Amino acid sequence: MRKAKNIIFIVFGSLLTSIGYDLFLVPHKITPGGVGGIAIVLYNLFKFPFGLCYALLNIPIFILGMKNLGFKFGMKTILSIILIFLFSDFIHYVLKPPILTHDLLLSSLYGALLLGAGIGFVFRGGGSTGGTDILGRIMNKYTGLSTGVSILIVDSIVIAIAGTTFKSFDIVLFSYIALFVSSKLVDMVLEGRDYARQAIITTTKGDKIVEAITKKLNRGSTLMKGIGGYTGRERDVIYTVISIRETGALRNLVHEIDPDAFVVITTAHEVLGKGFRPRA
Repeated sequence: MRKAKNIIFIVFGSLLTSIGYDLFLVPHKITPGGVGGIAIVLYNLFKFPFGLCYALLNIPIFILGMKNLGFKFGMKTILSIILIFLFSDFIHYVLKPPILTHDLLLSSLYGALLLGAGIGFVFRGGGSTGGTDILGRIMNKYTGLSTGVSILIVDSIVIAIAGTTFKSFDIVLFSYIALFVSSKLVDMVLEGRDYARQAIITTTKGDKIVEAITKKLNRGSTLMKGIGGYTGRERDVIYTVISIRETGALRNLVHEIDPDAFVVITTAHEVLGKGFRPRA
C-alpha cells in the first residue's frame, strides 16, 4: 500500500511539474534554475524537445550523484525524470495547448506554483526530480557550503545564463520570482512551513545507520547508548537533524538497515549550526 501511494505521488507530482513547465515557463523563457532551466534555454534557442533535453541533461548528473543515493531513492528519481520527459513532450507535441497568458508575472507565479507543488509531491513519494538537488549535495560535500546555499548558487548560475542568452534582465527577475515561489511551495507541500526535522532512532544497528546518514545524506548525527525501559536491553540511540526534503530518504535508509528500528521524527523549529540557516 505504501509503495503504491509513493508511486501515485511521484506520477502526480511529475504531471504537475510538466504542466507548470509547458503551459507557463517554457513559452515565456522563464528559467527557475536547475536542469529544467537549461532545457528551457536549449528549447528556445534550438527547438530541441524540452522533455527530451530535460531527461538527457539529467543522465550525467544522476550518474555523478548516484553514490550519494540509496537504490530505491535512485530508482524513484529515474522514474520521475522519465515521467517529466514523457508528460512534457506529450503535452507540447500532442495536446498542443495554446498560450494561456502573455503576462510574464502571471506565468512566473502560476508556473512556479505548479512546479513547486509537483516537486513537493515527488519528494513525498520518496523520489527526486534530479538536477539541482543532486548538484547541491555534491557541492555541499566538497565545499562545505550548506545544501540550500549550494542549490541557490547552481540555480543562480542557470538564471544568469538564461538572462545573458536571451538578453533580457526581465527574464532574470521573473525567473528569481519563480525560483522563490517554487522553493517555498515545495516545503509547504512536503510538511508545512517548517524547514527542518529532528529524528531519534532506537536500534541495534547504530553504527551502520550512523555511517549511512553520514555517507548518503551527508548529515551529522550523535550516537548514544540507552537501556530499553520495557525490555531492559541495551540499545543504540541516534539523534540527527535533517531538512524536510530528506525525511523520506531517512525513513527508507533506516528501514533498509533495520526494519525493527523505532523512529521518532518531529519538527525542529530552528536549527543553529552547520548545514542549516537560522530563522532570522
